[in-house]
Amino acid sequence: MMKALFRRTILALTATVGLMTSLHAEELRTIRIGVPDQSAGSQPFIEGPVGMAYIRHQLEDVFKPQGVEVQWQFFKGAGPAVNEALANRQLDFVYLGDLAAIIGKANGLPTRLLLGSRGSESYLAATKASGIKTLADLKGKRVAVYRGTADQLAFDRALQSAGLTERQLQVINLDWNAGKAALAAGRVDAVWGGVSLLALRGDKIDVVVKSGDSGRQNTTQAGFLGTQSFIEAWPQATQQIIDVLVKNAAEISNEANREAWSAEMARQSQIPQALFLEELQPQELNFSTSPRIDPFLTESFSSSVEQAKNGRLIRSAFDAKQWVDGQFVEQALKSQKLEKHWPQYNPQGQPLNAG
Repeated sequence: MMKALFRRTILALTATVGLMTSLHAEELRTIRIGVPDQSAGSQPFIEGPVGMAYIRHQLEDVFKPQGVEVQWQFFKGAGPAVNEALANRQLDFVYLGDLAAIIGKANGLPTRLLLGSRGSESYLAATKASGIKTLADLKGKRVAVYRGTADQLAFDRALQSAGLTERQLQVINLDWNAGKAALAAGRVDAVWGGVSLLALRGDKIDVVVKSGDSGRQNTTQAGFLGTQSFIEAWPQATQQIIDVLVKNAAEISNEANREAWSAEMARQSQIPQALFLEELQPQELNFSTSPRIDPFLTESFSSSVEQAKNGRLIRSAFDAKQWVDGQFVEQALKSQKLEKHWPQYNPQGQPLNAG
């Protein structure tokens, strides 16, 4: 009987030690975040709530007291490079434009879309010598586009609105900085890209098209994604991250903060403050800052999945509605009493009655 009791005690101790070892092995020590680098200077930069968190060291302030290190990785190779790091299990969270996020998911990366970013404008900058005034004028012209990024989908949507396809142009794959340099040197006729193109306006270059002119559904969407394994292992840490990002979105949405935040981004990015002020249009702030996974964002990603499939950018489509996970954002809104701060937006970008 004593032997049996001793054996049971040893087994119980072994199980307890095993459980403690397992819990220790699963203790969170590092959070690894990857984003494309949008800087025009030597300091890394990304816009929006994620960028605010990086510039102000907000996540470090949250997690350092918990013994958790936050590691940031900025990728000059944009979405494709971020996806490669995800595939190699080097990242836990990423911020990506719609195409890169979709390509990663379609290729089997186990991510969930946790927080939305919407309404980013794309621009067409063209040399005055090219004679390009509208999208229709692009036929046969040399146009630089950063393939594999959200710019590519936005560009193809814009072309479609003008009855064109990439096959009718000479599309050249250049990253953001190389594209601007090529345009300034006259090696391409036009460049499609983001807000930094506005800085090129002058005697030789015009910005002739803005994607949102034809409707909010033609702007570019993005998202903050987490790996399924991290979300399942550390849901509380996931919630803490989303809490910070939602709070940042609310600050950026306040027109009173527009001047200060644009100056902060300009210092970090070496992009002129005037361009950020032009991008942060007061009448668009409530829409463009919404972090919610609402019908607008979900339908936009669904449409982009089909567009990527039809354009042979991915082999097979998937259901975006099964990919998104809005519970963390909604919990953050509730805890910060922001449930009514942003409405739900319909697929056309108009507010619904539900708050």
